[in-house]
Amino acid sequence: MEGTKQAKDKKMKTKICRECGEDLPIENYYKHKEMGDGHLNKCKECVKSRVSNHREENIKEIREYDRERSKTPQRKAKSIAISNKRRHEVEGYQACHNAITRAIKNGIMVRSNTCQICGSNGRVEAHHNNYLEKLKVLWLCPCCHKSYHNGKNEKAERIRKIVDLLLMVRDDIVSEED
Repeated sequence: MEGTKQAKDKKMKTKICRECGEDLPIENYYKHKEMGDGHLNKCKECVKSRVSNHREENIKEIREYDRERSKTPQRKAKSIAISNKRRHEVEGYQACHNAITRAIKNGIMVRSNTCQICGSNGRVEAHHNNYLEKLKVLWLCPCCHKSYHNGKNEKAERIRKIVDLLLMVRDDIVSEED
């Protein structure tokens, strides 16, 4: 168990990160059952940094892999289950979804192909900030939309702030036109 020691005064188990060299509490390491002490030899921050860098450097391949993986029967079933759950849990969700679909079909609304947050082109989703305003949406790519709703990192916080600003600016423009 090299790199692991017992702190004398705190009785806290620590470990030296193989990446950054810091001596950190064992809670700062992901569990890994195949390691001698049951924890990975790199701290959580170093692992997150490495994974983030890898994703940025290989984003096209990763997105292609994700697209292909989403076509598997297990993923399709899970996606349907999540959609069905959301339809029943969020009041007004289904009515908004249907209103957007009808508006696009009838030419009242045009679906953008550009994310209003990151500017990426491709598939976009309608984001409602208020389900009472069925046709008032922002068009977000799946990545930004997921981050807005589920993200717990700095990027997600930035996306939420940008969405709030876009909605505020749009409301100001509409009220000036009235």
